[in-house]
Amino acid sequence: MAFRERTAWIAVVTTLVVWSVYFAWFWVDVAGQRLDGGAVLTRFLITMGISLVVMIGLNVATGVMTAKNIETPPDELERLIEARADRICFKLLEVLVPIGLIGGLLATDTIRAAFPADPAGSVALIFANGVLMAFVLTEVVRESVHIASFRMTA
Repeated sequence: MAFRERTAWIAVVTTLVVWSVYFAWFWVDVAGQRLDGGAVLTRFLITMGISLVVMIGLNVATGVMTAKNIETPPDELERLIEARADRICFKLLEVLVPIGLIGGLLATDTIRAAFPADPAGSVALIFANGVLMAFVLTEVVRESVHIASFRMTA
């Protein structure tokens, strides 16, 4: 397995495991109408920290195990795979972000009514986490395209 494919696997698995927990917790809080901005920020920072530590640690370990491949610049195939993944995910992001923002705008009154204690803060948290979810999903798709492309050429 190529070094860049291994890093893609690390990114997909780590992102799915760590961020799925964060978003599940967040949307359960939204459904239960108990959003707390401080708790959401704390969970976000913890999730980001765990994600960074795990990904950096596993990528360093992978780099040490395959030291000869880490210094090698990407070849033509790897550049094509990267360009294809970027192209697909840029289009996906162009679709997901407007859908999230327009959906959020249409639901603003519903969100405000559901969270009378802090309507503006709740709208902001839901918007921000909706956009964050679009970015995380796009990154998972991007790395999955890397994996699928490497597997098809193997």
